[in-house]
Amino acid sequence: MFRIVNATGGYGKTVIIRDVTLHVDAGEVVALLGRNGVGKSTLMRFATGLIPASHGHVEIGGVTAPASPAKRAKLGLGYVPQGRFVFPRMTVIENIAVAAEANGHNGGKAVESAMADFPMLKPKAGDLAGGLSGGQQQVLALARALAVQPHILLLDEPTEGVQPSTIDEIAGVLKRINRDRGIAILVAEQDLDFCLSIATRAYVMEKGAIRLETDRDRLSADKQLQQELLGV
Repeated sequence: MFRIVNATGGYGKTVIIRDVTLHVDAGEVVALLGRNGVGKSTLMRFATGLIPASHGHVEIGGVTAPASPAKRAKLGLGYVPQGRFVFPRMTVIENIAVAAEANGHNGGKAVESAMADFPMLKPKAGDLAGGLSGGQQQVLALARALAVQPHILLLDEPTEGVQPSTIDEIAGVLKRINRDRGIAILVAEQDLDFCLSIATRAYVMEKGAIRLETDRDRLSADKQLQQELLGV
């Protein structure tokens, strides 16, 4: 359903990721794990078209994805980048509506759905996004990504700088949208507990390449592997 095939690339002449291949099946939740600096964010940016590929390609729904990030979004690719991405001078409502309408969807319905998914946004609906807390901005970034009605959702370090209660809420929403809407998810994270709570399978990156593909049960049980590859 979603594939990254032989991805090699980086920034300028600096190669960060090398010959990375992975897949996420329809309705599946997969974790992309690894220590800080192994290339997870670069791979996510490759997948969304934000950095050019020196080699490799992305497939969405069996179709080779176009180079344009906007066209990939129209094919059903949703993305929440590391560090969040919201329009600080727009309200919460405007952030969600503009994301939906830019992809040909009804902004009002997207806002209504977001408020149902994320009750914490309701009292902040008319506030400027730049004035929200870090956790609230992360939730808004997720709501914006869902407003494009993705088939596959990419999340880059969604727990970074977020308090535990909000992390639990995000995990709950992700499990619900996966179950109820069939949205596939690829989540790049260092928080192993968060990933184990939502994903059934994982890839572990090391030095810009996939070191290991494993399932949740094996990864959860193998403490030596966790220490070696993840430092936990």
